[in-house]
Amino acid sequence: MLKIVFETLTPLHISNGNDLAYNLEYVFRNNELVSKLNLNKVSKILAKQGVFNFRKNYKFDEIIKIIDENKKFFDSSCFEYEIQCEDSFISFMRSEKRNGQKIIKEFINSNGKFYIPASSIKGMLTTILDRNPEINPLGINPSNPNMNDKFVITDSDFIDSDNFIVETVQRPPSINLITLNPGVEFTVTIRKMGNLSVKELRNKLSNYSFKQYKKAKEILLKFKNIEKKPGGATLYYNFIETFQPAFDQPDEVYLVNLGFGGGSYYKLYSSAPIPKFKNPGRHGKQEEAHTTFLSNVENNYYQLGWCKLTIEEE
Repeated sequence: MLKIVFETLTPLHISNGNDLAYNLEYVFRNNELVSKLNLNKVSKILAKQGVFNFRKNYKFDEIIKIIDENKKFFDSSCFEYEIQCEDSFISFMRSEKRNGQKIIKEFINSNGKFYIPASSIKGMLTTILDRNPEINPLGINPSNPNMNDKFVITDSDFIDSDNFIVETVQRPPSINLITLNPGVEFTVTIRKMGNLSVKELRNKLSNYSFKQYKKAKEILLKFKNIEKKPGGATLYYNFIETFQPAFDQPDEVYLVNLGFGGGSYYKLYSSAPIPKFKNPGRHGKQEEAHTTFLSNVENNYYQLGWCKLTIEEE
Protein backbone atom coordinates (compact mmCIF):
# COMPACT_ATOMS: atom_id res chain seq x y z
CA MET A 1 0.00 0.00 0.00
CA LEU A 2 1.17 3.49 -0.84
CA LYS A 3 0.12 6.84 0.62
CA ILE A 4 0.65 10.02 -1.38
CA VAL A 5 0.54 13.14 0.77
CA PHE A 6 -0.08 16.50 -0.92
CA GLU A 7 0.31 20.03 0.41
CA THR A 8 -1.08 22.85 -1.72
CA LEU A 9 1.42 25.59 -2.55
CA THR A 10 -0.96 27.68 -4.66
CA PRO A 11 -4.78 27.65 -4.93
CA LEU A 12 -6.20 24.43 -6.40
CA HIS A 13 -9.41 23.91 -8.35
CA ILE A 14 -10.88 20.61 -9.52
CA SER A 15 -14.24 21.13 -11.17
CA ASN A 16 -17.27 18.87 -10.98
CA GLY A 17 -18.52 20.44 -14.23
CA ASN A 18 -21.27 22.40 -12.48
CA ASP A 19 -21.67 26.16 -12.89
CA LEU A 20 -23.50 27.77 -9.96
CA ALA A 21 -25.94 30.49 -11.01
CA TYR A 22 -26.60 33.48 -8.75
CA ASN A 23 -29.91 33.31 -6.85
CA LEU A 24 -30.75 30.05 -8.58
CA GLU A 25 -28.14 27.75 -7.08
CA TYR A 26 -26.35 30.04 -4.64
CA VAL A 27 -26.93 33.27 -2.74
CA PHE A 28 -24.38 35.90 -1.69
CA ARG A 29 -24.81 36.58 2.03
CA ASN A 30 -23.46 39.27 4.34
CA ASN A 31 -21.18 40.50 1.55
CA GLU A 32 -18.75 37.68 2.37
CA LEU A 33 -20.33 34.24 1.92
CA VAL A 34 -21.32 32.13 -1.07
CA SER A 35 -24.05 29.79 0.18
CA LYS A 36 -25.11 26.93 -2.07
CA LEU A 37 -28.86 26.39 -1.90
CA ASN A 38 -30.47 23.16 -0.83
CA LEU A 39 -33.35 23.47 -3.26
CA ASN A 40 -35.64 21.05 -1.39
CA LYS A 41 -35.36 23.11 1.82
CA VAL A 42 -35.66 26.41 -0.04
CA SER A 43 -38.75 25.23 -1.94
CA LYS A 44 -40.52 24.39 1.34
CA ILE A 45 -39.76 27.83 2.77
CA LEU A 46 -40.92 29.63 -0.38
CA ALA A 47 -44.12 27.55 -0.37
CA LYS A 48 -44.68 28.33 3.30
CA GLN A 49 -44.27 32.05 2.59
CA GLY A 50 -46.82 31.75 -0.21
CA VAL A 51 -44.54 33.50 -2.68
CA PHE A 52 -44.07 30.67 -5.17
CA ASN A 53 -46.69 28.87 -7.24
CA PHE A 54 -45.31 25.48 -8.25
CA ARG A 55 -47.89 25.17 -11.02
CA LYS A 56 -46.74 28.33 -12.73
CA ASN A 57 -44.01 28.60 -15.38
CA TYR A 58 -41.58 31.31 -14.23
CA LYS A 59 -38.91 33.15 -16.16
CA PHE A 60 -35.39 33.00 -14.70
CA ASP A 61 -35.51 36.68 -13.73
CA GLU A 62 -38.71 36.08 -11.78
CA ILE A 63 -37.21 33.16 -9.83
CA ILE A 64 -34.07 35.15 -9.07
CA LYS A 65 -36.16 38.03 -7.72
CA ILE A 66 -38.28 35.73 -5.53
CA ILE A 67 -35.23 34.05 -4.01
CA ASP A 68 -33.45 37.37 -3.47
CA GLU A 69 -36.45 38.93 -1.73
CA ASN A 70 -36.98 35.92 0.55
CA LYS A 71 -33.45 34.79 1.42
CA LYS A 72 -33.87 36.54 4.80
CA PHE A 73 -36.03 33.53 5.75
CA PHE A 74 -33.29 31.02 4.97
CA ASP A 75 -31.43 29.35 7.84
CA SER A 76 -28.39 27.07 7.88
CA SER A 77 -30.49 24.05 6.86
CA CYS A 78 -31.11 25.76 3.51
CA PHE A 79 -27.45 25.57 2.49
CA GLU A 80 -25.41 22.58 1.39
CA TYR A 81 -22.25 24.52 2.25
CA GLU A 82 -20.98 28.06 2.75
CA ILE A 83 -17.65 29.39 1.46
CA GLN A 84 -15.83 32.59 2.40
CA CYS A 85 -15.18 35.05 -0.46
CA GLU A 86 -11.93 36.72 -1.40
CA ASP A 87 -11.90 40.48 -2.07
CA SER A 88 -11.69 39.95 -5.84
CA PHE A 89 -15.02 38.10 -5.87
CA ILE A 90 -16.67 40.59 -3.50
CA SER A 91 -15.70 43.41 -5.89
CA PHE A 92 -17.00 41.33 -8.79
CA MET A 93 -20.40 40.91 -7.09
CA ARG A 94 -20.68 44.63 -6.35
CA SER A 95 -20.12 45.58 -9.99
CA GLU A 96 -23.32 46.61 -11.78
CA LYS A 97 -21.76 45.41 -15.05
CA ARG A 98 -21.84 41.82 -13.80
CA ASN A 99 -25.61 41.31 -13.85
CA GLY A 100 -26.36 38.02 -15.60
CA GLN A 101 -22.73 36.92 -15.40
CA LYS A 102 -22.45 35.83 -11.76
CA ILE A 103 -21.48 32.23 -12.44
CA ILE A 104 -19.16 30.21 -10.16
CA LYS A 105 -17.37 27.02 -11.23
CA GLU A 106 -17.97 24.55 -8.41
CA PHE A 107 -15.30 22.40 -6.76
CA ILE A 108 -16.02 18.67 -6.81
CA ASN A 109 -18.01 17.53 -3.77
CA SER A 110 -20.44 14.91 -2.53
CA ASN A 111 -23.54 16.44 -0.93
CA GLY A 112 -21.55 19.51 0.06
CA LYS A 113 -18.47 17.63 1.28
CA PHE A 114 -15.35 18.48 -0.71
CA TYR A 115 -12.65 16.01 -1.74
CA ILE A 116 -9.91 15.34 -4.29
CA PRO A 117 -11.02 12.59 -6.71
CA ALA A 118 -8.85 9.55 -7.38
CA SER A 119 -9.33 10.10 -11.14
CA SER A 120 -7.41 13.40 -10.97
CA ILE A 121 -4.53 11.77 -9.10
CA LYS A 122 -4.47 8.82 -11.51
CA GLY A 123 -4.34 11.21 -14.47
CA MET A 124 -1.44 13.07 -12.84
CA LEU A 125 0.42 9.78 -12.26
CA THR A 126 -0.10 8.73 -15.89
CA THR A 127 1.39 12.03 -17.05
CA ILE A 128 4.39 11.80 -14.72
CA LEU A 129 5.07 8.18 -15.69
CA ASP A 130 5.02 9.40 -19.30
CA ARG A 131 2.43 6.87 -20.40
CA ASN A 132 -0.06 7.18 -23.19
CA PRO A 133 -3.19 6.19 -21.22
CA GLU A 134 -4.69 4.41 -24.24
CA ILE A 135 -1.59 2.31 -24.96
CA ASN A 136 0.02 1.85 -21.55
CA PRO A 137 -2.56 2.61 -18.84
CA LEU A 138 -2.23 2.26 -15.10
CA GLY A 139 -4.10 -0.90 -14.24
CA ILE A 140 -5.82 -3.34 -16.56
CA ASN A 141 -5.42 -2.81 -20.29
CA PRO A 142 -8.76 -3.79 -21.94
CA SER A 143 -6.97 -4.92 -25.11
CA ASN A 144 -4.61 -7.18 -23.15
CA PRO A 145 -6.23 -7.83 -19.76
CA ASN A 146 -4.16 -9.12 -16.88
CA MET A 147 -5.63 -9.21 -13.37
CA ASN A 148 -2.15 -8.82 -11.90
CA ASP A 149 -2.18 -5.29 -13.28
CA LYS A 150 -5.15 -4.28 -11.12
CA PHE A 151 -4.62 -0.77 -9.75
CA VAL A 152 -6.84 0.64 -6.96
CA ILE A 153 -6.62 4.23 -5.70
CA THR A 154 -8.94 6.05 -3.28
CA ASP A 155 -10.38 9.52 -3.27
CA SER A 156 -8.99 11.77 -0.55
CA ASP A 157 -10.79 12.14 2.75
CA PHE A 158 -13.30 14.98 2.93
CA ILE A 159 -11.72 18.43 3.23
CA ASP A 160 -13.46 20.97 5.48
CA SER A 161 -15.16 23.85 3.65
CA ASP A 162 -13.21 26.31 5.86
CA ASN A 163 -10.19 25.49 3.69
CA PHE A 164 -11.86 26.85 0.54
CA ILE A 165 -12.48 30.32 -0.84
CA VAL A 166 -14.39 31.85 -3.77
CA GLU A 167 -12.28 34.13 -5.91
CA THR A 168 -12.19 35.75 -9.31
CA VAL A 169 -9.27 34.41 -11.32
CA GLN A 170 -7.73 36.76 -13.87
CA ARG A 171 -7.19 34.31 -16.71
CA PRO A 172 -8.11 36.30 -18.93
CA PRO A 173 -11.06 36.26 -19.34
CA SER A 174 -11.83 36.38 -15.64
CA ILE A 175 -13.64 33.43 -14.12
CA ASN A 176 -15.08 32.74 -10.66
CA LEU A 177 -13.81 29.59 -8.95
CA ILE A 178 -14.09 27.78 -5.64
CA THR A 179 -10.46 27.01 -4.80
CA LEU A 180 -8.67 25.06 -2.08
CA ASN A 181 -6.32 27.37 -0.17
CA PRO A 182 -2.53 27.06 -0.12
CA GLY A 183 -1.07 25.21 2.86
CA VAL A 184 -3.72 22.47 3.03
CA GLU A 185 -2.74 18.79 3.24
CA PHE A 186 -4.69 15.86 1.81
CA THR A 187 -3.83 12.21 1.28
CA VAL A 188 -4.80 9.57 -1.27
CA THR A 189 -4.08 5.88 -0.83
CA ILE A 190 -3.06 3.39 -3.51
CA ARG A 191 -4.45 0.13 -2.12
CA LYS A 192 -3.31 -2.11 -4.98
CA MET A 193 -0.17 -1.19 -6.90
CA GLY A 194 -0.90 -3.19 -10.04
CA ASN A 195 1.73 -2.40 -12.67
CA LEU A 196 2.92 0.74 -10.87
CA SER A 197 6.60 0.67 -9.87
CA VAL A 198 7.38 2.90 -6.88
CA LYS A 199 11.03 3.14 -7.95
CA GLU A 200 9.99 4.28 -11.43
CA LEU A 201 7.51 6.76 -9.97
CA ARG A 202 10.15 8.31 -7.71
CA ASN A 203 12.63 8.56 -10.58
CA LYS A 204 10.09 10.17 -12.88
CA LEU A 205 8.91 12.59 -10.16
CA SER A 206 12.50 13.72 -9.63
CA ASN A 207 12.80 15.21 -13.10
CA TYR A 208 9.18 15.65 -14.25
CA SER A 209 8.48 19.11 -12.86
CA PHE A 210 11.86 20.53 -13.79
CA LYS A 211 11.51 19.35 -17.39
CA GLN A 212 8.01 20.82 -17.64
CA TYR A 213 9.22 24.03 -15.99
CA LYS A 214 11.92 24.40 -18.65
CA LYS A 215 9.47 23.63 -21.46
CA ALA A 216 6.96 26.20 -20.19
CA LYS A 217 9.66 28.87 -19.88
CA GLU A 218 10.90 28.25 -23.43
CA ILE A 219 7.41 28.59 -24.90
CA LEU A 220 6.44 31.58 -22.77
CA LEU A 221 9.69 33.36 -23.60
CA LYS A 222 8.64 33.51 -27.25
CA PHE A 223 5.49 35.43 -26.32
CA LYS A 224 7.26 37.54 -23.68
CA ASN A 225 9.81 38.76 -26.22
CA ILE A 226 7.16 40.05 -28.65
CA GLU A 227 5.19 42.00 -26.03
CA LYS A 228 5.54 45.75 -26.54
CA LYS A 229 4.95 46.21 -22.82
CA PRO A 230 4.79 43.60 -20.00
CA GLY A 231 1.60 41.57 -20.33
CA GLY A 232 0.24 38.10 -19.69
CA ALA A 233 3.26 36.19 -21.01
CA THR A 234 5.60 38.25 -18.81
CA LEU A 235 3.46 37.60 -15.75
CA TYR A 236 3.34 33.86 -16.48
CA TYR A 237 7.09 33.78 -17.05
CA ASN A 238 7.95 35.70 -13.88
CA PHE A 239 5.74 33.46 -11.77
CA ILE A 240 7.24 30.25 -13.14
CA GLU A 241 10.73 31.56 -12.38
CA THR A 242 9.81 31.79 -8.68
CA PHE A 243 9.72 27.98 -8.57
CA GLN A 244 13.42 27.60 -9.41
CA PRO A 245 14.48 27.34 -5.69
CA ALA A 246 11.84 24.66 -5.10
CA PHE A 247 13.71 22.26 -7.37
CA ASP A 248 16.61 22.28 -4.88
CA GLN A 249 14.49 20.43 -2.30
CA PRO A 250 15.46 16.95 -1.08
CA ASP A 251 14.79 14.12 -3.53
CA GLU A 252 11.93 12.71 -1.44
CA VAL A 253 9.93 15.94 -1.80
CA TYR A 254 8.44 16.55 -5.25
CA LEU A 255 6.53 19.28 -7.07
CA VAL A 256 3.47 18.53 -9.20
CA ASN A 257 0.67 20.49 -10.82
CA LEU A 258 -2.85 19.21 -10.30
CA GLY A 259 -6.33 20.13 -11.48
CA PHE A 260 -7.70 23.03 -13.50
CA GLY A 261 -5.76 26.02 -14.70
CA GLY A 262 -2.14 24.98 -14.29
CA GLY A 263 -1.53 24.90 -18.01
CA SER A 264 -1.30 22.00 -20.42
CA TYR A 265 2.50 21.93 -20.08
CA TYR A 266 2.06 19.98 -16.83
CA LYS A 267 -0.75 17.67 -17.96
CA LEU A 268 0.74 15.85 -20.95
CA TYR A 269 2.98 12.87 -21.52
CA SER A 270 6.03 13.79 -23.59
CA SER A 271 4.85 12.59 -27.01
CA ALA A 272 1.50 14.40 -26.76
CA PRO A 273 1.27 17.77 -28.55
CA ILE A 274 0.51 20.92 -26.55
CA PRO A 275 -3.06 22.01 -27.45
CA LYS A 276 -3.47 25.15 -29.50
CA PHE A 277 -6.29 27.66 -29.16
CA LYS A 278 -7.35 30.57 -31.30
CA ASN A 279 -6.35 33.94 -29.89
CA PRO A 280 -9.03 36.43 -31.03
CA GLY A 281 -6.63 39.31 -30.47
CA ARG A 282 -4.36 37.89 -33.16
CA HIS A 283 -6.93 37.56 -35.96
CA GLY A 284 -7.78 33.95 -35.20
CA LYS A 285 -4.17 32.74 -35.13
CA GLN A 286 -3.70 29.53 -33.17
CA GLU A 287 -1.20 29.59 -30.31
CA GLU A 288 -0.03 27.14 -27.65
CA ALA A 289 -2.22 27.18 -24.56
CA HIS A 290 -0.78 29.57 -21.99
CA THR A 291 -0.69 28.74 -18.31
CA THR A 292 -3.32 30.20 -16.01
CA PHE A 293 -2.55 32.65 -13.25
CA LEU A 294 -4.58 34.43 -10.62
CA SER A 295 -4.09 37.71 -8.82
CA ASN A 296 -4.53 38.27 -5.11
CA VAL A 297 -5.28 41.54 -3.31
CA GLU A 298 -1.58 42.45 -3.11
CA ASN A 299 -1.41 42.17 -6.91
CA ASN A 300 0.91 39.17 -6.76
CA TYR A 301 0.45 36.49 -9.37
CA TYR A 302 0.18 32.77 -8.80
CA GLN A 303 -0.40 29.77 -10.99
CA LEU A 304 -3.17 27.40 -10.00
CA GLY A 305 -2.64 23.81 -8.89
CA TRP A 306 0.92 23.57 -7.56
CA CYS A 307 1.40 21.02 -4.78
CA LYS A 308 4.25 19.56 -2.78
CA LEU A 309 4.13 15.76 -2.76
CA THR A 310 5.67 13.07 -0.57
CA ILE A 311 5.32 9.27 -0.78
CA GLU A 312 4.84 7.01 2.24
CA GLU A 313 5.31 3.29 1.66
CA GLU A 314 3.56 0.86 4.01
